This record gives sequence, C-alpha cells and structure tokens, in this order.
Amino acid sequence: MVLNSTLVGRLALTSADVCQYVACNPERLSPDHVLHLIFCFPFQQLRRLALRISAFFCSPSYTDDFDSHTE
Repeated sequence: MVLNSTLVGRLALTSADVCQYVACNPERLSPDHVLHLIFCFPFQQLRRLALRISAFFCSPSYTDDFDSHTE
C-alpha cells in the first residue's frame, strides 16, 4: 500500500490541531513541542523509574553488616 507522504503529513497536522482544539488548549503547540510531549517526555520518566528501581535492587544492603557488629 503506497501512501502520499504530503497527504499523510497534512493529515497529521490537521489531526493535531483538531485534538488541541477539542482539548480546549488556548494556544497551539509547535510540532516539535508536541513530538517532545508524546515521545521524549514519557521515555525520560521511564528512564528515571528504571534508574530508581536499579538503584533499589542493586545497592548493597548494610543491615547484614550492622547486625554482625552487634553480636
């Protein structure tokens, strides 16, 4: 199936404008800003979550060391 890239691009911009209008957004966002909100921002949040989870599971536990000195 062959699609006209100009038509697809125009449809994407129109769709974004309609979605912003329906969402009652008073100012139109630039295409770069919309791209950042859709793709970059969620991946930044996932990266932060992954770093926190890895720090939680991969950090050494000091409770065993503390218990051995109290005996």
